[in-house]
Amino acid sequence: MQITASRPAASLSPQEVTEGKASYKGLVLFIFFVICALIVTVLDRPPGALPEQASLSVFSAERAARHLAIIGRAPHPINSPEHDVVRDYILRTLRELGLTPEVQRTTDVNERYGITGALENIVCRLKGSSQDKAVLLVAHYDSVAAGPGVSDDGVAVAAFLEGARILKSLPQLKRDVIFLFTDGEEEGLLGARAFVSEHPWAHDVGFVLNFEARGTTGPSIMFETSDENGWLIRNFGQAASHPVANSLSYEIYKRLPNNTDFTIFRRAGYAGLNFAFIDGLAYYHTSRDSLQNADHGSLQHHGDYVVELARQFGNAGSDDPRPGNVVYFDVLGRVLVRYGQGIAVFLLALTGVLVAFTLYLGHRKECMQIGNCLLGLVAMLAGVVVTVLGAAAASWLTAALRPYSSGIRAGLLYEGGWYILAFSAVGLACGAAFYLAISKRIGSENLVAGGFAGWIGLIIAVSIYFPGGSYLFLWPLLFSVLGWIAVFARRQTSADKGTVLLALSSIPAIVVMVPMIHKIFFAFASQSTLMVSALLGLLLSLLIGQIAATTSSKRWLLPLLLVTVGLGLFIIAVSLSGVPVNG
Repeated sequence: MQITASRPAASLSPQEVTEGKASYKGLVLFIFFVICALIVTVLDRPPGALPEQASLSVFSAERAARHLAIIGRAPHPINSPEHDVVRDYILRTLRELGLTPEVQRTTDVNERYGITGALENIVCRLKGSSQDKAVLLVAHYDSVAAGPGVSDDGVAVAAFLEGARILKSLPQLKRDVIFLFTDGEEEGLLGARAFVSEHPWAHDVGFVLNFEARGTTGPSIMFETSDENGWLIRNFGQAASHPVANSLSYEIYKRLPNNTDFTIFRRAGYAGLNFAFIDGLAYYHTSRDSLQNADHGSLQHHGDYVVELARQFGNAGSDDPRPGNVVYFDVLGRVLVRYGQGIAVFLLALTGVLVAFTLYLGHRKECMQIGNCLLGLVAMLAGVVVTVLGAAAASWLTAALRPYSSGIRAGLLYEGGWYILAFSAVGLACGAAFYLAISKRIGSENLVAGGFAGWIGLIIAVSIYFPGGSYLFLWPLLFSVLGWIAVFARRQTSADKGTVLLALSSIPAIVVMVPMIHKIFFAFASQSTLMVSALLGLLLSLLIGQIAATTSSKRWLLPLLLVTVGLGLFIIAVSLSGVPVNG
């Protein structure tokens, strides 16, 4: 019998052991990023609703919700009998608070639709101690004929009624606070037009705060400002306990044809801010904008803004000096970061210098080559395209099945989040497979260098055409660059410590970008696949260097995992498809 010697399976060489660990380290790092993204998404929500037993000096959504039982019991479009019920309830409630509301009766015509409206704006004034310009709070009390309008705009009306009670009980403000409940908003902003053009109080207004809804749930987002907003944003950031706002939404919204009552005031030259919650788009302007689907957290957020900002602007020492526009964004709804355009330019220049320094360090350590860095730039751009195409292909395949399944049609409308997650996972699988294959060819450091160059170009372009949106890409790149500099500069840093540094430096990218991705889904629901996958592709292009650097073999693991997750999410989406329970 011939005996052949063989090496025991457990006797792996040090190199094999290292490669085995590295094969899974990149996967673990990606899972860490996903967990961070999930945490950020969970935190991207309105504050909790305070109970009726809360102090009478603070806003309670549960107390305010009692008004919704009357305001939102049935559709109340302009000139309808139910509209009169809502009007009378608002007037009666204000009088019970010891205020003196007035009704501005007039008529207006929506020239586009040829609709004539007998308008009845409700106005009420809380006197201040000075003759300075007043703070105007605006919400509309009419609804569409198709639904009871609990969220659009009953939640804001209820927030005003509870807010008026609180403000009246507090020490007198310097400025008057005017509550304006506009009529005919749904028929073409008729009430706001009538107030600006006809009401004598319109000349007393210094600042306008408008409250709207484009859904039934979610955080109340300050999504629009008047131009030259630096002073407004500073006061908003100082006053709001849960500020949710970003200057990219300002840049986008001012280029859209969408209008609210605030449009009338902004065009008339008033300074101000515009608020809305936007999740639950499928229920917007339908019978499902009902009491059952109202979010008391959104009501709490609206109400907190009403009280906090009325006090802030009501005690402002001077009128708006119009110092110019600023860049601003919130961090998980807890703090508002804001800075001027000069600082934005400085930060961009600083980031560019740091990117150049990173490339210098990489070249000095002989892990970056000019030719491969250029290939990395092409790969970064191509990877984003591959990610978008992968998600789009999954979406198109689902669309092809839609005619044969009423469940999928309903699911895309009411449970679109699961479908978007599934499409995004498939797109990320395609992008990850592409990037990991390229990194094997050119090296992860060269892929990182190319990605940094692409991101600098992106930030420059955004700074020119959408200056308020530069923060979305600048801060993720800045922290990622600092992480790589720390790794390159410390030659004695172990592989594990280097991985930790890179992981920590990537967290700001997730904190800044994921809430925006989440809000884009809020705004466009099932139509957001391309925008969501494009931003996810960009985020992946920034994080893939860290993942690729810790993945020396088994590069197929991450794409395979993502495809599997995508299929699982698609199965969940299909199983949940159908008419929602809460009708």
